[in-house]
Amino acid sequence: MQALFVSAYEFTYPDVHQYPSGSDHGEIHVARGSYACGQVLLTGLGPGTEARVTVSWSGALAGWGAELYELVAVHVEGNPGLTPAAATPGCPTRWAPFDVYDCVRPLTSCLHPVQGTAALYFAVPVPPEAIPGTYAGRLEVAVGDGRAAVPLAVQVYAATLPGDESLRLIVGFHSAKVAQYHQVVPGSIAHRDLDTAYLRLLRRARQNMLYISGVTATRDAAGRYSFDFTELASQVDYYRSLGFRYFQMASVGGRRSWHEPTILVGPEQLPAMGYEAYQYLSQYLPALRRFLLDRDLMQVFTLGVADEPNEANATEFRALCGLVRKFIPEIRLLDALSFVPVHGALDVWVPLNAEYDRHQAEFESFRGDRDEIWDYVCCGPRGDGYINRFMDYPLLSTRYLFWGNYRYHLTGHLHWAANCYQPGQDPFTSNCPEHHNADATCILPPGDTHIVYPGEGEPWMSIRLEAQRGSAEDYELLTALARWDRAAADAICARGFRSFRDVEYDPTVFAAVHRDLLVALSARVAG
Repeated sequence: MQALFVSAYEFTYPDVHQYPSGSDHGEIHVARGSYACGQVLLTGLGPGTEARVTVSWSGALAGWGAELYELVAVHVEGNPGLTPAAATPGCPTRWAPFDVYDCVRPLTSCLHPVQGTAALYFAVPVPPEAIPGTYAGRLEVAVGDGRAAVPLAVQVYAATLPGDESLRLIVGFHSAKVAQYHQVVPGSIAHRDLDTAYLRLLRRARQNMLYISGVTATRDAAGRYSFDFTELASQVDYYRSLGFRYFQMASVGGRRSWHEPTILVGPEQLPAMGYEAYQYLSQYLPALRRFLLDRDLMQVFTLGVADEPNEANATEFRALCGLVRKFIPEIRLLDALSFVPVHGALDVWVPLNAEYDRHQAEFESFRGDRDEIWDYVCCGPRGDGYINRFMDYPLLSTRYLFWGNYRYHLTGHLHWAANCYQPGQDPFTSNCPEHHNADATCILPPGDTHIVYPGEGEPWMSIRLEAQRGSAEDYELLTALARWDRAAADAICARGFRSFRDVEYDPTVFAAVHRDLLVALSARVAG
């Protein structure tokens, strides 16, 4: 059995045994309060599909409570949206079909080799109070009669991650998918326990915001509405108990077609510009306002109006935003969008990173006393070099997502899917499912539907979720350095991230850039 250390900055595969960051030993550079992470590829294992394994630590790292995982290979069956003519360097990393070690499963007493290859992932939590310096140790692995050891040197810097996140991060979590994929009764204790496990993984990755709903509307014979906010209040209390601080309230309206101007509102799907819709909104929105004010939630809630307005419904969208402001003037309106004529309608603008790149001057003109600019990715952008969190892109594409937030002063990031597996999808074997949105249908790129896996009785992380966590941490480190020396932080950022379509994909270069960020910030802290 042979063991190869591979950095946490690149994907590994069952059928690839050489990597740019591959070595017989590991050197890891880390801020206090973060995790010292790495992968270990084990090759030359026996022909079986299950093998007993023991892993132990020696040296200075032994007492830090390392998290140990087995990497599970998942199948990528296609590269939808990409053609050889449209490919850019590194994207895709491979043409499908292929298997990639994306799923991160807590290590048990057995490994599950694929054609004689298995892989481990470790994450060693570094205490915020750790004394800066080099901590040496060994990761020792025994599989059957095979033995291997990987020497590790972890350089801990004086730079320390802040406990609170300054970047607002929301990735769509769906409780109903948890019940469905784990086959538990919706609303049961088992369901709540699983929800909690999923949400704790998202908090571990520094997510601090969630989509939220839970208002029940009823209408009497005279046409008057009443609203029950009990479930919404319960959800707020539950999410806050897990550390989530911000909430995006369910959108006021939505579309039936991408080609129609009409936005529909309320449980009866009323045309937004009609009198009946006005009657509904004039009762619902003041009731929502009273709930938020009574519970002192207005400052931590934002409200969606109608997701992703386009040319067809832009005028109606702007009118609906004005109507919402009439009834809840204090609420901040947030929606994802491309560059469409809804100027002045929102408070928090969330363009696709590619749309921001193409229309930076226009979006920047929207900044004001109340306005923020965020960014988002979903099934797009796809191609043209733009970074995204897909499985057929380099892992560094995910790691750079929030470097763009630092570079352009974008104070939040949104993605629609933490666990939005599509009907009939097994995310371990199928990652390019069909997706329906109003009257549009598409085949999603691999990894768009989820960044957490429905494991055996528990959620399992992905290596992309770990990269996303690293990106959120990098944002905080760059921001902290910029408070001392903006020019130095900008220069370090530019060595890795120059624009949303121009990043450095060599993992050894990224490691050097990241190390220099830690060195620069530590010098300011120590000084």
